[in-house]
Amino acid sequence: METMHQHHRTTDQYYADYEAIVKTLQYYIDGSMAGKSELMHAAFHEHATIVGYFGGGLVFGPIQRLYELIDNNGPAPDIQPHFASIEMLDTIAVVRLEVAHWTGKVIGTDTHMTDLFNLIKTEAGWKVSQKMFHLHQ
Repeated sequence: METMHQHHRTTDQYYADYEAIVKTLQYYIDGSMAGKSELMHAAFHEHATIVGYFGGGLVFGPIQRLYELIDNNGPAPDIQPHFASIEMLDTIAVVRLEVAHWTGKVIGTDTHMTDLFNLIKTEAGWKVSQKMFHLHQ
């Protein structure tokens, strides 16, 4: 009977972590839609990084580069985010988020982006430690 109880707790924890990860990434989605990076700060660890190709060059650096892009891009209210996968292992997770219909001053019109987020479970909850992206053009 103890084994079943342990399995039940593990299942409950899995679902709790899954929901917490989705909630964390909702901050990113909300900030992206509004064009306001301050709405997404809660999703990211203070030492998070970003990497990917944009405008023909490699973007690599602190997450503040993402915040600048979001603020300069402005609102993208019509984006359609879709969680393609969420992989969790105890205190780490990788999320693949497909985002269709990006628009804005920097990104342009009707752009599709694939994001891979690495997350770490901290005392403050799940936080993105790295955002890697591919801009489909």
